[in-house]
Order: sequence, then structure tokens, then C-alpha cells
Amino acid sequence: MNEIHQRIVAREQEEPEEGFEPPPWWVWAISVLILFVMGFYLGRYGGSWSTVAHEVEQPAVTVGGAVKRSVKGDQVYAAVCQTCHQATGVGIPGQYPPLAGSEWVINDPGTPIRVVLYGFEGSVTVKGTTYNNKMPAFYEKLSEDEIAAVVTHIRSSWGNAAEKVTSGEVETLRAELGVRAPWSASELQTLRTKK
Repeated sequence: MNEIHQRIVAREQEEPEEGFEPPPWWVWAISVLILFVMGFYLGRYGGSWSTVAHEVEQPAVTVGGAVKRSVKGDQVYAAVCQTCHQATGVGIPGQYPPLAGSEWVINDPGTPIRVVLYGFEGSVTVKGTTYNNKMPAFYEKLSEDEIAAVVTHIRSSWGNAAEKVTSGEVETLRAELGVRAPWSASELQTLRTKK
């Protein structure tokens, strides 16, 4: 019987023990590989607390040149001129002259460009009525495009039918005149009679 018992005991495996045995090498290899892949993924796509990760990439535009912003004269007029000269261009009687039908606006395109660029001081007679107020200069506040757009709007609205003003004309006058004091009616009248 001893012999049978010996064979049975030889067939039996050792009782497993719980302890701190290291895991097999292949578990270590897979764990290191997973950590490496996760680190690479987070490094590449994690954003590292930057807002760049949340910004949408804009496709590059390759057709055409730079887009020039369109300026609308009526919008510039509403924002800058309408308070004094009113939406209808009739001005405020006794205070601000009308632009509708004004000989200062219609005849020479350089006159309204000069007035918008450098402002106006002193008395002026428009359509038989004398006004004595001050208009501010927009030399530093409006671009050439904005000045051309608003002067074109003034010269072609409320029954006025004068030709368009270009930003090149505004740029030429700005470069020619530099920085100067506001215009007076006599100065503008002298320029108008020279032409």
C-alpha cells in the first residue's frame, strides 16, 4: 500500500502559496508596451493643457490673393455722420448743414474728402443758409477705403448724383496735405475756384 500511496503523492502538485512572487516576464513586457503606447498617445493628442488642442484647424486658402474687406458707405455714414447730418442728409437747421443738394458736396470730389479728412471750422453758407459750427477731423479715425465709401455715399444719396470717389483719391490727398488744421470756407472756396 505504501507503494500506491507514493505514486499518488508523486502525481500531486504542490499546494499553491500566496506571496510576493514576481509576475511572469511576458506580463511585464505587455505592461511596458501598453504604458509606452498610452504615453505616446497622450503626448501626441493630449494637448498638454494648451488651448491649441481645442482649436479647429482652418484649411489653407491657396486660390486668389488676400481678401479686401468691403466697406459700405451707408454703414460708415450711420456710425460717424448721421448724428449731425441726419439719416436723410438734411442736417439740423441752424446747427449742421445739409448734405442733400449741397454744392460743397456735389461739385468737386476733393472738397468733401478734405472736409472728412481734416474737419471744418467757421461759418459756411449752404443752399443760402449760413451755419457756424465745427466738424471733427477723421484723419486718424477712418481708413482711405472708409472715407472713399462715405464720401461716395454722400455724393450719391438723397438726390445727389455725383461720381464715385476712390480710395486712391483719398490716399493722394492725405499724402499731399499731411497733417493740418481744419479747413475754413474761404480756403475751400479758393481751391474750388482754382479748378
